Amino acid sequence: MNSLKHRILDIALAVTAFLKPHRLLCPIFQGEGVILVMHRVVPDKRCPRIPASSRIEITPEFLEELINYFIELNYEIISLDSVHQRLSGKETGRPFVCFTFDDGYVDIFTIIHPLFMKYQLPYAVYVVSDFPDRKSVLWWYMLEDLVLKHNALSFRYADQGFSFTTRSATEKEAAFAKIREVILSVPQDQMTEVLDAVFSPYSIIAEDYNDLQMDWNQVVELSRESLVTIGAHTVHHYNLKQLTAEQVRWEIQTSKERLEEKIGRPVEHFAYPYGSRDEVGKREFDLAAESDFKTMVTVREGNIFSDHAAHLSCLPRVEITGRHQNLALVDVRRCGIVSFLRHGLTRVITE
Repeated sequence: MNSLKHRILDIALAVTAFLKPHRLLCPIFQGEGVILVMHRVVPDKRCPRIPASSRIEITPEFLEELINYFIELNYEIISLDSVHQRLSGKETGRPFVCFTFDDGYVDIFTIIHPLFMKYQLPYAVYVVSDFPDRKSVLWWYMLEDLVLKHNALSFRYADQGFSFTTRSATEKEAAFAKIREVILSVPQDQMTEVLDAVFSPYSIIAEDYNDLQMDWNQVVELSRESLVTIGAHTVHHYNLKQLTAEQVRWEIQTSKERLEEKIGRPVEHFAYPYGSRDEVGKREFDLAAESDFKTMVTVREGNIFSDHAAHLSCLPRVEITGRHQNLALVDVRRCGIVSFLRHGLTRVITE
């Protein structure tokens, strides 16, 4: 069924790329520009993967295609500070795109940074401070390895037994989805217990995945480049809606202060973890605004309009994922059509 959906999508994209009907609506919905969000940029290893895990990854080749696509469209590729200046009425210019990358994976340093320096273009990275502090557990990659390497899995947690047959690709994907659901259902203060229950029987160790994250030396080196903006992304990357107001304040302010302590300069931009309506809302927007950031971004699908000047605590972004590395779809989204399909005639997407 999924392969059929993919084929239908490919056909639709091919037709769209040729006819470009969405371009008629571009003047109405494209706004001032767009803030893109990505996570990882890694070479295609052409080995078995779990799509739910690899969806946050795009290839270096596609990222370079994306950069050149916007250059050819005569877009200005600008920094988050310039986005703020545009919305404050202090700068004007052509339609813009702002490239942002969440979390702080090591490919920011090894792949993304060299590519943007090749073109001498700005970009931003929102760093989860626990990444370089080596306190984050990248359990989603651990879980992918677990299901790919075994033909059967079992564990006990909270007096309940879980067993899975994981021989076929379909069984592996189903097991990944179910175990992921179990992990995400657990309160944050019990995360260590559930992760231990899942992984310890199979000797999958969190420390073995540390090299997927930037260290502080790499973050500091990036921060010294004028074209790079370092933004905050909380300490633990928790679902903020599950926390008390005081815990949310602590997550936001502590990550900001930790980054500022390490890089020796102000951190003036912030991205909410996950960023959908299930994880962040008005309470979180109000709390983040207390930390005096210039901009705060979500992953609500939407373009940037001048009216967003009154909504700097909840700017929308357009997410580029590994599932749709296709410039035809990017063109549709750049024109704001996906946002239109989701939100109707509401162009200024906020809460």
